[in-house]
Order: sequence, then structure tokens, then C-alpha cells
Amino acid sequence: MTVIDALLTTRIVVQFIGQIAAVMWLRPQSAGPGTAFFEFGCIHFPVFVALVGWIFLLVTTDKFTLAYATATLVAGLIFFLVWSRWTRRWPFAG
Repeated sequence: MTVIDALLTTRIVVQFIGQIAAVMWLRPQSAGPGTAFFEFGCIHFPVFVALVGWIFLLVTTDKFTLAYATATLVAGLIFFLVWSRWTRRWPFAG
């Protein structure tokens, strides 16, 4: 059960909070002339509610599961960087 909890915690951080950050970063860049749909005044409210909800779930996770999830995330990052270096792919391409 700890492994499943840790995987869900990692998913919250990487996927859900990461998607919220990407939406907030990319939305102003994609809004050009004629994009009145994106000029809705409360567009940030649903994103803020989702962010608060995911952060609440992350904060209420017990410490052991959070440590296990962090260790899994760091190990995955290290393996990705080693694999990328070995296969000469991003971020080591060129």
C-alpha cells in the first residue's frame, strides 16, 4: 500500500501540479489577436482551486510516504539523466 501511495504522491507533484504550472505559463504566450475566449476574467479561478486541492492532498500525505515518493522521484531523475547521457539524447544531445 505504501508503494501505491508513493506513486500517487509522485503523480500529484509531477503531473497535476506540473500541468497547472504549464497552463499558467503557456496561456499568456498562446493568447494572440482574436483570442477573446481566453480573455475571460475568471480564467485563473479554476486553476487556483485545483492547485489548492492538490497541494492540500500533498500536505496531508504522511511523512514516510512523502519521503518514499521523493526518493522515487529523485531516483527516476537520476536514471533518466544517466540514460539520456548514454544515448546522447536531450538534454545531452549535440
